[in-house]
Amino acid sequence: MIKKLSTLLILVLAVGCMASCLMLASCSKPSSLESNPHIAGNEFSSYVKLDQEDLKPEEYYTSLRQGESSVARYLETPYGIYNLDSDRYIYYSEKGNTKYVKLCNRPDCNHNTADCNAYTGAYKIGYYKDKIYYTSNNSLSCMDMDGTNHMVLKTLYDFPDPNLGYFHNGYYYYIVTKGGTPGSPGNVDNNLYRVKIDDNSKPEIILTDDIILDAQMFFVVDDNIYLTIYNYVNSPGCYLYSFSIETEALSKITDYWSGYGAVYHNEDYGYCYRANEGIYKYNVATNEITLEKEIKFDNHGICGVKFYPDYIYLDHECNEDPRVNPTQEQVLYIYDWDFNLIDSIKFDHVVPNRIGGFVTDVGDYIIYSSNWGEKPDYYIDKSEIGTGNLMFHKIED
Repeated sequence: MIKKLSTLLILVLAVGCMASCLMLASCSKPSSLESNPHIAGNEFSSYVKLDQEDLKPEEYYTSLRQGESSVARYLETPYGIYNLDSDRYIYYSEKGNTKYVKLCNRPDCNHNTADCNAYTGAYKIGYYKDKIYYTSNNSLSCMDMDGTNHMVLKTLYDFPDPNLGYFHNGYYYYIVTKGGTPGSPGNVDNNLYRVKIDDNSKPEIILTDDIILDAQMFFVVDDNIYLTIYNYVNSPGCYLYSFSIETEALSKITDYWSGYGAVYHNEDYGYCYRANEGIYKYNVATNEITLEKEIKFDNHGICGVKFYPDYIYLDHECNEDPRVNPTQEQVLYIYDWDFNLIDSIKFDHVVPNRIGGFVTDVGDYIIYSSNWGEKPDYYIDKSEIGTGNLMFHKIED
Protein backbone atom coordinates (compact mmCIF):
# COMPACT_ATOMS: atom_id res chain seq x y z
CA MET A 1 0.00 0.00 0.00
CA ILE A 2 1.11 3.58 -0.67
CA LYS A 3 0.37 4.46 2.96
CA LYS A 4 2.77 1.71 4.10
CA LEU A 5 5.40 2.91 1.63
CA SER A 6 5.06 6.50 2.85
CA THR A 7 5.37 5.39 6.47
CA LEU A 8 8.55 3.46 5.69
CA LEU A 9 10.08 6.43 3.88
CA ILE A 10 9.16 8.80 6.72
CA LEU A 11 10.94 6.54 9.20
CA VAL A 12 14.08 6.76 7.05
CA LEU A 13 13.75 10.56 6.89
CA ALA A 14 13.04 10.91 10.61
CA VAL A 15 16.29 9.18 11.57
CA GLY A 16 18.15 11.75 9.49
CA CYS A 17 16.50 14.68 11.28
CA MET A 18 18.33 13.99 14.57
CA ALA A 19 21.92 14.86 13.57
CA SER A 20 23.63 18.04 14.78
CA CYS A 21 25.95 20.26 12.73
CA LEU A 22 29.73 19.98 12.70
CA MET A 23 31.33 23.43 12.33
CA LEU A 24 34.72 23.38 10.63
CA ALA A 25 37.03 25.54 8.44
CA SER A 26 36.79 27.46 5.13
CA CYS A 27 35.88 26.62 1.50
CA SER A 28 38.29 26.74 -1.46
CA LYS A 29 38.81 25.03 -4.84
CA PRO A 30 38.67 21.21 -5.05
CA SER A 31 41.93 19.26 -4.78
CA SER A 32 42.94 15.70 -5.64
CA LEU A 33 42.25 12.69 -3.45
CA GLU A 34 45.49 10.76 -3.20
CA SER A 35 45.97 7.18 -2.06
CA ASN A 36 46.53 6.58 1.63
CA PRO A 37 48.03 3.08 2.00
CA HIS A 38 48.26 3.45 5.79
CA ILE A 39 44.49 3.37 6.32
CA ALA A 40 43.06 -0.09 5.65
CA GLY A 41 39.79 -0.07 3.72
CA ASN A 42 40.16 3.54 2.57
CA GLU A 43 42.74 3.34 -0.25
CA PHE A 44 41.69 5.55 -3.15
CA SER A 45 42.05 3.84 -6.51
CA SER A 46 41.50 7.19 -8.24
CA TYR A 47 41.10 10.85 -7.39
CA VAL A 48 38.30 13.38 -7.66
CA LYS A 49 38.44 15.11 -11.02
CA LEU A 50 36.06 16.33 -13.68
CA ASP A 51 34.89 13.64 -16.11
CA GLN A 52 35.34 15.71 -19.28
CA GLU A 53 34.30 12.85 -21.59
CA ASP A 54 30.80 12.36 -20.20
CA LEU A 55 29.74 15.77 -18.89
CA LYS A 56 25.99 16.33 -18.70
CA PRO A 57 24.08 19.63 -18.42
CA GLU A 58 24.57 21.32 -15.04
CA GLU A 59 20.92 20.84 -14.02
CA TYR A 60 21.37 17.07 -14.31
CA TYR A 61 23.69 17.23 -11.30
CA THR A 62 22.07 20.04 -9.32
CA SER A 63 18.35 19.17 -9.44
CA LEU A 64 16.42 16.83 -7.14
CA ARG A 65 16.71 13.15 -8.05
CA GLN A 66 13.04 12.24 -7.65
CA GLY A 67 13.43 8.46 -7.71
CA GLU A 68 15.94 8.00 -4.90
CA SER A 69 15.26 5.61 -2.03
CA SER A 70 15.86 8.53 0.38
CA VAL A 71 15.71 12.27 -0.24
CA ALA A 72 19.04 14.04 -0.95
CA ARG A 73 21.36 11.30 0.29
CA TYR A 74 22.95 10.30 -3.04
CA LEU A 75 24.71 12.60 -5.51
CA GLU A 76 25.79 12.07 -9.09
CA THR A 77 28.27 14.86 -9.91
CA PRO A 78 30.80 15.67 -12.66
CA TYR A 79 33.45 14.44 -10.20
CA GLY A 80 31.88 11.08 -9.36
CA ILE A 81 29.34 9.65 -6.94
CA TYR A 82 28.78 10.69 -3.31
CA ASN A 83 26.63 8.83 -0.78
CA LEU A 84 25.66 9.92 2.75
CA ASP A 85 25.25 7.02 5.19
CA SER A 86 23.16 6.96 8.37
CA ASP A 87 26.23 7.77 10.50
CA ARG A 88 26.63 11.06 8.53
CA TYR A 89 29.82 10.08 6.69
CA ILE A 90 30.10 10.74 2.95
CA TYR A 91 31.39 7.92 0.76
CA TYR A 92 32.89 8.46 -2.69
CA SER A 93 32.68 6.14 -5.71
CA GLU A 94 34.11 6.94 -9.12
CA LYS A 95 31.26 5.38 -11.13
CA GLY A 96 28.60 4.29 -8.64
CA ASN A 97 29.20 0.59 -9.27
CA THR A 98 32.82 0.85 -8.07
CA LYS A 99 34.26 0.77 -4.57
CA TYR A 100 32.82 3.26 -2.05
CA VAL A 101 35.37 4.82 0.32
CA LYS A 102 35.02 7.48 2.99
CA LEU A 103 35.79 10.91 1.55
CA CYS A 104 39.00 11.52 3.50
CA ASN A 105 42.68 11.23 2.54
CA ARG A 106 44.27 12.32 5.82
CA PRO A 107 47.04 9.86 6.81
CA ASP A 108 46.45 10.56 10.52
CA CYS A 109 42.70 9.76 10.43
CA ASN A 110 41.02 6.48 11.40
CA HIS A 111 37.77 7.62 9.66
CA ASN A 112 35.61 6.80 12.66
CA THR A 113 35.42 10.14 14.50
CA ALA A 114 33.80 13.53 13.97
CA ASP A 115 37.08 15.15 12.89
CA CYS A 116 37.27 12.92 9.79
CA ASN A 117 36.93 14.91 6.54
CA ALA A 118 34.15 12.54 5.47
CA TYR A 119 32.00 13.32 8.51
CA THR A 120 29.33 16.01 8.09
CA GLY A 121 26.74 15.61 10.85
CA ALA A 122 24.32 16.13 7.95
CA TYR A 123 21.13 14.49 6.82
CA LYS A 124 20.88 16.14 3.36
CA ILE A 125 23.57 16.75 0.74
CA GLY A 126 23.58 18.54 -2.61
CA TYR A 127 25.94 19.55 -5.42
CA TYR A 128 26.36 23.04 -6.91
CA LYS A 129 29.26 24.72 -8.73
CA ASP A 130 32.11 22.46 -7.59
CA LYS A 131 30.98 22.25 -3.97
CA ILE A 132 29.07 19.79 -1.81
CA TYR A 133 26.47 21.50 0.37
CA TYR A 134 24.85 19.93 3.40
CA THR A 135 22.32 20.72 6.12
CA SER A 136 22.12 19.71 9.77
CA ASN A 137 18.78 20.77 11.20
CA ASN A 138 18.91 24.59 11.04
CA SER A 139 22.38 25.17 9.53
CA LEU A 140 23.72 25.17 5.96
CA SER A 141 27.37 24.24 5.29
CA CYS A 142 29.68 23.46 2.36
CA MET A 143 32.85 21.52 1.62
CA ASP A 144 35.18 20.90 -1.31
CA MET A 145 34.65 17.91 -3.57
CA ASP A 146 37.52 16.00 -1.89
CA GLY A 147 36.08 16.39 1.61
CA THR A 148 38.32 19.25 2.73
CA ASN A 149 37.56 22.82 3.80
CA HIS A 150 34.22 22.49 5.58
CA MET A 151 32.49 25.76 6.43
CA VAL A 152 29.20 26.76 8.04
CA LEU A 153 27.49 29.26 5.73
CA LYS A 154 24.09 30.17 7.14
CA THR A 155 21.58 29.59 9.89
CA LEU A 156 18.22 28.77 8.31
CA TYR A 157 16.14 29.51 11.43
CA ASP A 158 16.72 30.18 15.12
CA PHE A 159 15.63 26.88 16.67
CA PRO A 160 16.98 23.32 16.27
CA ASP A 161 13.87 21.74 14.72
CA PRO A 162 14.34 19.35 11.77
CA ASN A 163 13.11 20.06 8.26
CA LEU A 164 11.96 18.29 5.12
CA GLY A 165 14.03 19.68 2.28
CA TYR A 166 16.50 19.22 -0.53
CA PHE A 167 18.95 21.07 -2.76
CA HIS A 168 17.74 22.06 -6.21
CA ASN A 169 19.58 24.21 -8.78
CA GLY A 170 21.40 26.46 -6.34
CA TYR A 171 18.68 26.68 -3.69
CA TYR A 172 17.74 24.73 -0.60
CA TYR A 173 13.95 24.28 -0.39
CA TYR A 174 12.50 23.21 2.95
CA ILE A 175 9.54 22.85 5.30
CA VAL A 176 10.19 23.07 9.05
CA THR A 177 8.89 19.90 10.72
CA LYS A 178 8.68 20.79 14.39
CA GLY A 179 6.77 17.56 15.01
CA GLY A 180 9.77 15.56 13.80
CA THR A 181 8.38 14.12 10.56
CA PRO A 182 6.36 15.32 7.54
CA GLY A 183 2.64 15.42 8.31
CA SER A 184 3.13 15.20 12.08
CA PRO A 185 0.41 16.80 14.28
CA GLY A 186 3.21 18.73 15.99
CA ASN A 187 4.07 20.72 12.88
CA VAL A 188 3.08 24.37 13.34
CA ASP A 189 4.96 26.26 10.60
CA ASN A 190 2.80 26.48 7.46
CA ASN A 191 5.48 27.99 5.21
CA LEU A 192 7.55 26.58 2.36
CA TYR A 193 10.97 28.27 2.29
CA ARG A 194 13.94 28.47 -0.01
CA VAL A 195 17.40 29.98 0.38
CA LYS A 196 20.17 30.65 -2.15
CA ILE A 197 23.11 28.52 -1.12
CA ASP A 198 26.08 30.37 -2.64
CA ASP A 199 25.54 33.96 -1.48
CA ASN A 200 24.77 35.91 1.71
CA SER A 201 21.01 36.18 1.20
CA LYS A 202 18.54 35.08 3.85
CA PRO A 203 15.76 32.47 3.47
CA GLU A 204 12.56 33.61 1.79
CA ILE A 205 8.99 32.32 2.10
CA ILE A 206 7.60 31.22 -1.26
CA LEU A 207 4.29 29.71 -0.10
CA THR A 208 2.17 30.07 3.04
CA ASP A 209 -0.81 27.74 3.42
CA ASP A 210 -2.10 25.23 5.96
CA ILE A 211 -1.64 22.38 3.47
CA ILE A 212 2.07 22.65 4.33
CA LEU A 213 1.30 21.20 7.77
CA ASP A 214 0.24 17.92 6.13
CA ALA A 215 2.80 17.92 3.30
CA GLN A 216 4.25 14.51 2.43
CA MET A 217 6.66 15.91 -0.18
CA PHE A 218 7.03 18.67 -2.77
CA PHE A 219 8.67 18.69 -6.21
CA VAL A 220 10.16 21.81 -7.85
CA VAL A 221 9.81 21.79 -11.65
CA ASP A 222 10.90 25.03 -13.33
CA ASP A 223 8.63 27.75 -11.85
CA ASN A 224 6.07 25.27 -10.55
CA ILE A 225 5.97 23.27 -7.34
CA TYR A 226 3.89 20.10 -7.03
CA LEU A 227 2.92 19.21 -3.48
CA THR A 228 1.71 15.81 -2.28
CA ILE A 229 -0.46 16.30 0.81
CA TYR A 230 -1.58 13.49 3.11
CA ASN A 231 -5.20 12.49 2.50
CA TYR A 232 -6.42 11.20 5.86
CA VAL A 233 -10.02 10.86 4.64
CA ASN A 234 -9.52 8.66 1.60
CA SER A 235 -6.31 6.88 2.53
CA PRO A 236 -4.13 5.52 0.98
CA GLY A 237 -3.00 8.27 -1.29
CA CYS A 238 -2.33 11.99 -1.32
CA TYR A 239 -3.91 15.17 -2.57
CA LEU A 240 -1.91 16.73 -5.40
CA TYR A 241 -1.55 20.52 -5.54
CA SER A 242 0.35 22.78 -7.90
CA PHE A 243 1.83 26.17 -7.02
CA SER A 244 3.22 28.73 -9.46
CA ILE A 245 6.22 30.63 -8.09
CA GLU A 246 5.68 33.28 -10.78
CA THR A 247 1.94 33.94 -10.32
CA GLU A 248 1.61 32.61 -6.74
CA ALA A 249 -1.48 30.64 -7.81
CA LEU A 250 -2.22 27.52 -5.73
CA SER A 251 -4.63 24.90 -7.07
CA LYS A 252 -5.71 21.36 -6.24
CA ILE A 253 -5.25 18.92 -9.12
CA THR A 254 -6.71 15.73 -7.64
CA ASP A 255 -7.80 14.11 -4.37
CA TYR A 256 -6.08 10.84 -5.25
CA TRP A 257 -2.40 10.87 -6.13
CA SER A 258 0.63 9.14 -4.63
CA GLY A 259 3.55 10.28 -2.50
CA TYR A 260 7.33 10.22 -2.68
CA GLY A 261 8.60 6.87 -3.90
CA ALA A 262 5.77 6.39 -6.40
CA VAL A 263 5.60 9.66 -8.36
CA TYR A 264 7.53 11.73 -10.89
CA HIS A 265 6.94 15.24 -12.27
CA ASN A 266 8.46 17.12 -15.20
CA GLU A 267 7.42 20.25 -17.10
CA ASP A 268 4.83 18.40 -19.25
CA TYR A 269 3.55 15.45 -17.23
CA GLY A 270 3.20 13.94 -13.81
CA TYR A 271 3.21 10.19 -13.20
CA CYS A 272 2.14 8.13 -10.23
CA TYR A 273 1.55 4.53 -9.26
CA ARG A 274 -1.73 3.91 -7.44
CA ALA A 275 -1.79 0.86 -5.20
CA ASN A 276 -2.86 -2.24 -7.13
CA GLU A 277 -4.29 -0.14 -9.96
CA GLY A 278 -1.39 0.95 -12.12
CA ILE A 279 0.50 3.93 -13.51
CA TYR A 280 -1.41 7.16 -14.11
CA LYS A 281 -0.32 10.20 -16.13
CA TYR A 282 -1.25 13.82 -15.45
CA ASN A 283 -1.15 16.11 -18.50
CA VAL A 284 -0.10 19.60 -17.39
CA ALA A 285 -1.50 21.29 -20.53
CA THR A 286 -4.96 19.68 -20.43
CA ASN A 287 -5.21 18.98 -16.68
CA GLU A 288 -6.34 15.41 -17.51
CA ILE A 289 -5.35 12.26 -15.62
CA THR A 290 -5.35 8.95 -17.49
CA LEU A 291 -4.51 5.34 -16.64
CA GLU A 292 -1.49 4.41 -18.79
CA LYS A 293 -0.71 0.93 -17.49
CA GLU A 294 -2.83 -1.36 -15.33
CA ILE A 295 -0.68 -3.26 -12.81
CA LYS A 296 -2.17 -5.57 -10.19
CA PHE A 297 -0.77 -8.22 -7.86
CA ASP A 298 -2.52 -11.03 -6.01
CA ASN A 299 -0.31 -10.23 -3.02
CA HIS A 300 0.20 -6.50 -3.36
CA GLY A 301 2.42 -5.88 -0.33
CA ILE A 302 4.22 -2.57 -0.83
CA CYS A 303 5.09 -1.15 -4.25
CA GLY A 304 7.28 1.80 -5.12
CA VAL A 305 7.80 3.07 -8.65
CA LYS A 306 10.82 5.07 -9.81
CA PHE A 307 10.77 6.95 -13.13
CA TYR A 308 14.14 7.40 -14.89
CA PRO A 309 15.05 8.44 -18.46
CA ASP A 310 15.74 4.91 -19.71
CA TYR A 311 13.30 2.80 -17.71
CA ILE A 312 10.51 2.74 -15.15
CA TYR A 313 11.29 0.56 -12.13
CA LEU A 314 8.57 -1.04 -10.02
CA ASP A 315 9.88 -2.39 -6.74
CA HIS A 316 7.42 -4.97 -5.36
CA GLU A 317 7.87 -5.88 -1.70
CA CYS A 318 5.72 -8.96 -1.67
CA ASN A 319 5.05 -9.82 1.97
CA GLU A 320 1.90 -8.32 3.52
CA ASP A 321 2.56 -9.74 7.00
CA PRO A 322 3.14 -6.69 9.29
CA ARG A 323 5.41 -8.82 11.49
CA VAL A 324 7.86 -9.35 8.62
CA ASN A 325 10.39 -6.84 7.25
CA PRO A 326 8.80 -6.00 3.86
CA THR A 327 12.15 -5.42 2.13
CA GLN A 328 13.33 -8.98 2.83
CA GLU A 329 11.25 -10.28 -0.07
CA GLN A 330 11.29 -7.97 -3.10
CA VAL A 331 11.22 -8.15 -6.90
CA LEU A 332 12.25 -5.42 -9.35
CA TYR A 333 10.10 -5.13 -12.50
CA ILE A 334 11.60 -3.09 -15.35
CA TYR A 335 9.32 -1.32 -17.87
CA ASP A 336 10.12 0.78 -20.92
CA TRP A 337 8.38 4.13 -21.47
CA ASP A 338 5.73 2.42 -23.61
CA PHE A 339 4.91 0.60 -20.35
CA ASN A 340 6.00 -2.80 -21.67
CA LEU A 341 7.51 -5.17 -19.10
CA ILE A 342 11.10 -5.81 -20.22
CA ASP A 343 12.62 -7.81 -17.37
CA SER A 344 12.42 -8.64 -13.66
CA ILE A 345 14.77 -9.83 -10.94
CA LYS A 346 14.53 -10.81 -7.28
CA PHE A 347 16.71 -9.01 -4.73
CA ASP A 348 17.36 -11.30 -1.75
CA HIS A 349 20.46 -9.69 -0.22
CA VAL A 350 18.86 -7.46 2.45
CA VAL A 351 20.65 -7.72 5.80
CA PRO A 352 18.40 -9.41 8.43
CA ASN A 353 16.59 -6.88 10.65
CA ARG A 354 17.54 -4.03 8.31
CA ILE A 355 15.78 -2.35 5.37
CA GLY A 356 17.37 -2.13 1.95
CA GLY A 357 16.85 -2.34 -1.78
CA PHE A 358 16.81 0.05 -4.75
CA VAL A 359 18.95 3.18 -4.32
CA THR A 360 19.16 4.91 -7.71
CA ASP A 361 19.93 4.74 -11.44
CA VAL A 362 23.25 6.32 -12.47
CA GLY A 363 23.04 5.91 -16.24
CA ASP A 364 24.68 2.57 -17.01
CA TYR A 365 23.92 0.94 -13.66
CA ILE A 366 21.10 0.44 -11.17
CA ILE A 367 22.44 0.76 -7.63
CA TYR A 368 21.19 -1.30 -4.67
CA SER A 369 22.02 -1.54 -0.98
CA SER A 370 21.56 -4.49 1.36
CA ASN A 371 21.19 -1.91 4.16
CA TRP A 372 20.01 1.62 3.36
CA GLY A 373 21.84 2.91 6.42
CA GLU A 374 25.20 2.03 4.85
CA LYS A 375 26.95 2.47 1.51
CA PRO A 376 25.58 0.70 -1.61
CA ASP A 377 26.96 -2.79 -2.20
CA TYR A 378 25.18 -4.25 -5.28
CA TYR A 379 24.44 -3.12 -8.82
CA ILE A 380 22.72 -4.19 -12.03
CA ASP A 381 24.47 -3.64 -15.36
CA LYS A 382 21.72 -2.17 -17.56
CA SER A 383 23.27 -3.71 -20.68
CA GLU A 384 22.03 -7.07 -19.32
CA ILE A 385 18.37 -5.98 -19.25
CA GLY A 386 16.29 -8.10 -21.62
CA THR A 387 19.13 -10.52 -22.41
CA GLY A 388 18.03 -13.33 -20.09
CA ASN A 389 21.23 -12.85 -18.06
CA LEU A 390 20.11 -10.13 -15.65
CA MET A 391 21.86 -10.44 -12.28
CA PHE A 392 23.05 -8.51 -9.24
CA HIS A 393 26.79 -7.84 -9.15
CA LYS A 394 28.65 -7.25 -5.89
CA ILE A 395 30.39 -3.91 -5.41
CA GLU A 396 33.71 -5.03 -4.01
CA ASP A 397 35.30 -3.41 -0.95
